[in-house]
This record gives sequence, structure tokens and C-alpha cells, in this order.
Amino acid sequence: MRNLKSRLVSLALILALLVTSVVTVSAAQPSFRDTAGTPYAASIEALVARKVINGCGDGTYRPADPLTRSAAASLLYNAFYLVPVYAMEAPEPEEGAEPFVKTFYSTETTVATLTEVLIPAAPDAMGTWAEIVSNTVLEARIMTPDADGLFHPDATISRKAFAQAVMTAIYGADKTEDFLAKGKADGLLPDSLALDDTPITRGEAAFLLDTATKDLTILTTMSTSDIHGRMLPYTPSGSAITVGGSARAATLFDGIKARNPNTLIIDGGDSPYNQDIANLSLGKSSVDVMNAEGYDATCLGNHDFDYAFENLLSLAERAEYAMLSANTFWKDGRYPEQFKPYVLKELDNGLKVAIAGLTDHNSKATTLFTNTKDIDFHDQWEVGEELVKECNEKADVVIMLAHLHKANNDVPNKLEGIDLEVGGGNDTFGRPLLINGTVVVNPGGQGSCVNQANLNILNGEVIGYTFNQIVLSADIPEDQEIVDILSVYQAELDEQMGVVLGQLEEDLPWSTPIVRTQESALGNLAADALREYSGSQIAIQNGGGIRAGLSAGDVTIGDVFSMAPFDNMITVLEVTGQTVWDALENGVDDYPAVNGKFPQVSGIKYSFDGSAPSGQRILSVTLEDGTPLDLNAWYTLTVNHFMAGGGDGYTMLQVLGNGDGGSQEMDYKDLPNCKLVSRTNDYYRTAISNYIEAHKTISPKVEGRITIVNPQEVDTNLG
Repeated sequence: MRNLKSRLVSLALILALLVTSVVTVSAAQPSFRDTAGTPYAASIEALVARKVINGCGDGTYRPADPLTRSAAASLLYNAFYLVPVYAMEAPEPEEGAEPFVKTFYSTETTVATLTEVLIPAAPDAMGTWAEIVSNTVLEARIMTPDADGLFHPDATISRKAFAQAVMTAIYGADKTEDFLAKGKADGLLPDSLALDDTPITRGEAAFLLDTATKDLTILTTMSTSDIHGRMLPYTPSGSAITVGGSARAATLFDGIKARNPNTLIIDGGDSPYNQDIANLSLGKSSVDVMNAEGYDATCLGNHDFDYAFENLLSLAERAEYAMLSANTFWKDGRYPEQFKPYVLKELDNGLKVAIAGLTDHNSKATTLFTNTKDIDFHDQWEVGEELVKECNEKADVVIMLAHLHKANNDVPNKLEGIDLEVGGGNDTFGRPLLINGTVVVNPGGQGSCVNQANLNILNGEVIGYTFNQIVLSADIPEDQEIVDILSVYQAELDEQMGVVLGQLEEDLPWSTPIVRTQESALGNLAADALREYSGSQIAIQNGGGIRAGLSAGDVTIGDVFSMAPFDNMITVLEVTGQTVWDALENGVDDYPAVNGKFPQVSGIKYSFDGSAPSGQRILSVTLEDGTPLDLNAWYTLTVNHFMAGGGDGYTMLQVLGNGDGGSQEMDYKDLPNCKLVSRTNDYYRTAISNYIEAHKTISPKVEGRITIVNPQEVDTNLG
């Protein structure tokens, strides 16, 4: 990482860029002593008034000097209201590994590639005054590095190259048309300035930029999606970088709203729940933070329904921003008064912006059924067609918040008339897609980043956009108001860890062999809790998800967190008896090694031959009443999402993800003998806590659920 002095300089620059100082302009008193009487004085004064030009720091502007690339970056940064994009120096690779190489965002960016993404786009500007502006315009693809990969901040820039950069910022970097010809046709480029390879002067640059942007309205949108209650910094799986934090996002939001009053803060859904700091307050902490951050609207995602619907309605009443879902209705056809299908916002020049919301009409499949039993999700395309039509009748600009998972990219082809779509449900990073004239933004997820998409409006029509995705890295200062709000909820969470749930009559010892090679009282407790939570016939808990024992006496929430530390979420399946049999075969196939996939069960008993070949070990499976498992019948089965994602080799249950067991993807598929009933975002430790609290005093025992024929000497090396 850069040295302390450099970082302090960088932080000072960051704060200066976030809130530009106000300059008072007088027609009789030029802002700079060397601009009066020059051909470009009027343009210079206009850009000073718009806080685009700051001068050279000595009372001059030096209009006749050639414009450097770093000065060009500063003009573009200010004129187009860009939010700072931060970079970090590349870390040293591990011994024998390839050095990290700068990678620009793509539509395939993941958390595992964040290190390469955060490497500076302008390495030769690091530590200089132009560090932030240079990095930001390069990430926005308004300017490009030279062939050697460097920015060359002190080199001059030609008239043609500067005009190209300005037009790229206006029309959009993803378009391939001739921007200079279009700029001429639209009257955005001055006829009196030859666009050649001559170095452009600072005065000419001001004239060109003023001409191009003086009639332009820039609508800034700052978007998030799939926060899932992650309001505190964390280290994503697959990354060595700490990211995230609502307090950092708030700093960016406040900074851009101070510069551009035409700013909207929007979210693509799944914000209120799923982390303990959010779940403890049933989402109130998330709403309070988003209120303080100044959100204008969010869309209801499927996981906004992870707790009782009445709780969601109360959160909507608590929210100072709109909760949007045009296709969520009561079963009797009424529309919930706490939500809105869309809201209208007015810009400072009178233009109107409609922000609309659609929720995946398949959302009942991915949340607990009891939470949505009183409502229906109407067809997203039928509702969406009427929604977009009405929005276009009432507004000049239409923004769609669409929590539609894999259907997000279908929206522009099915629903015409949308200027900007913010997608939700995919946790997808990267650059926007331009589909059928709609800018489609996938804002990442898990609170790791925010996205800036600026819509450029001319004569009431959106003609282009700029975009940057900003990772919430440690370089971004934290907003103290948000820190204070979260501190209160964190203190409540810490206190809650000591809350007594119930009593345990006897110690429940733990070791890896106890939970991974045999029936255990801890395993019975966990499996019983899962089955009772969901009301299923059968539950299977992988032994590796149990990490500590419980002592007799008081059992606290903190004790359960130690026993069940992972963020494994409860998933309910419908499976054939054969699938249950196959799952048990998988679970015991590594015995006598202490493998985490060993199945602890509820609702069934099974026996296996510890000396038989793997895949041929299960001898019998019976239900609680002794009835043999019917291999052709269907049963409801509760597991965790790790197993339902194919983790620990449970591919016969893999209705989620790509088989690594860790997928947070909301896409799902049915198998011939295994179908998804509901995927909740409640952790398995929540089920255990609820079980203990409901039963008050518990005494789980080993009771013959698992019988081992021909037991083997246990190999205590972890398998």
C-alpha cells in the first residue's frame, strides 16, 4: 500500500473533490486576472459558475497554455458530476504466483477479481493531485490509457481527442457510432474550432466543454441492490480485501448531492434482512440506515418477504423512501397502501422522472410460504406493460427497478420506453448493458459497491449516459451519522448474544468424530430444529455445520452462534424416497473418515454397513413410525442452502447454484426427483434458537436414529 504521507494527501484530495468550494462570480469582476478580453472568457466564467473550473490556484487560468491530460480529466470529472473511484496499489503476489495485472470492470466481474479491478487505471498519476480524477475518467471509459498502459498526466491532449472524450461522456462509452459527427449534428460542438490533432488550449477546452454541456441536464443516479442487510464492512469469500459499509456509501451520496441537486438514490431490492444486525431488529436497522442515507426508492425483492408480511408493511411505514412493487397484491385483488407502483420526482428545471418497481412473479418459490400466503405476485410482464405506459405518459424520464433475477436483461425487449433499469436478484458486478436503448445496470450485491449512472438529457430526451461502479473500499471516509446508527444496533446485537433462550438438562459434548461419524445429540437437536421450523417430514443436517457443544444450564443466543456459526440458510425441498436414500449414501460414503457431510437426521432412522463399498452402504431407511421409506413416494425435506447448492457432494439435492455449495445465486432449477419448495434467508442457527426458545427446557439424546453395522475404527483426520 502507498505510504502514510501519500495516503494523507490522497484523503485530503478526496474530501476536496467530494464538496467543491463555492465561487462567487460577478459579470464585472472576472474570476481570474488573465481571462478578461480573451475569446473564451464567457465560457470560462460559465464553467466557474457551474464549479467545473477552479483555476491554477494563483488567481490565473492560463487560457493560452496547452491543456494537459490531467487537467482534461479534472474538467470532465467536474462537468459530468463523476463520483470518485478509488484505487489501491497492487499487493505483492504470493511466492510463485503471477503479479496482479490491472483489470477493468466487465459484465463478468466478481468479488474474486476485485483486487485486479482496484489496481490503479492511471498508475503514473498515483500520489499526485490528479490521482482521483484520472482514475475516475479512465474507469468511466471517457478517456483511455496510452498503449503502454500509462496515463501520462502531464502530456498534452489534442482538440480532436478532447472533443471525443466530451462526446463519449455525453453519448455513452458503450455506443459505437461516430460521436464527433453526431455532436456536430446535434449542435454540441462549436463550428469555429477545428477538431484536429493540434494540442487544445485551456481556453479552447473551456469553450468546447461549455458549448457541449450548457443546455444539458445531467440526472445522477446512485444505485445499489441485494444489500441483504450487509451494512458493515466485511471481507467477501474469495477476496482478501475488506469492502462495504453503508457509512462509506453515505459519504458518496452526500458528496454527489452537494454537487448535483438532480441526484436520485435508488435500490434494486433485497435490502432489509439476512445479516444478524438486520435480522435482530426485523429490518428496522436497515430502514433507519437507508433513511439517513437519503434513499428515494427501493424495489421489493423476493427476500423482502423473508419475515412476516405484516412486518414488511410496518417497515414500509417506517421508511422515508418509497417501497415499490407494481405487481404485489393482496389475494382479494387490493393493492397494499403501504407500497407504490411508481413515484414521480421533479428535477430543478421542471423535468419529471418516474421511478417504477417490479418484483419477480416467481418470488413465492424463494421465501418461506407462510410469509406470502395472503398475497399474490401478478404477472410481471402484463403489469409491467401498463406500468411503463403510464409512467411515460406522466414523466420525461423512466427508471425501472426490476428485481427479476434471470429475467432482468429481458426487460428492455419486453417493455419499451425505459431509460434506465436497475436490476436485482443476481448479485452481479460490472459494467452496464445497453439493450434496445435501455441502460441496464447490475449493481453488484452484499453491500460491496454503489453504482453511478448519469443520464444526459437534452430537450427533454435522454441522449446518453456515463457510468462507474465504485467499490466501497477502506479509502472512502465513513459518515458519522451512519456509524452512530449502526453502533446502537450493534450494541443491541452484542447484548442480545447474552439473552437466555432456554435450559439444557445435560451437557452436549462436541468433537469432530461425534458429529461426523455417528449419531449425536447435537446433530439430533439441529435436525429436529430444522424440521420443526419448516414443518417438513424429514430434515438432514450435515455434521460439518455443527462446530461446538452446549453446556448444561442456560443456553444463550451466543451459545447457538458458536454451535452453528455459518450463514447457512434453510431450504425446503420436495424429493422422492430414492433421493433421500441417495443423499444418505453420499453422507456416509467417506466413513470412517470424519467428513463434514455425515448426515444427522430427523424424521427418519437409517442403518449402514461401515465395511461395505462406498455407494452401497445404506441398509435401511424408515420413517419415525417404523414404516419403510418408499423410494417412489415424495417427501418434504429440509436442508441448508449449502447442501441444496450441491455442497459436500449432495448433487442429488442441487437445485441451487453451480455445485460448490456456496452459491448465493437466486436462480434455481428443479431436478426430476428433487424440487424446490422454498428457499429462505433464515439461518439454520435461527431455527435452533427458535426451537430452544419454544421448548424452554431440552434434553436431546442419542436415540437410535443412526445404526452402524460393522463399525470401523474412526480415522480422525478430517476428510
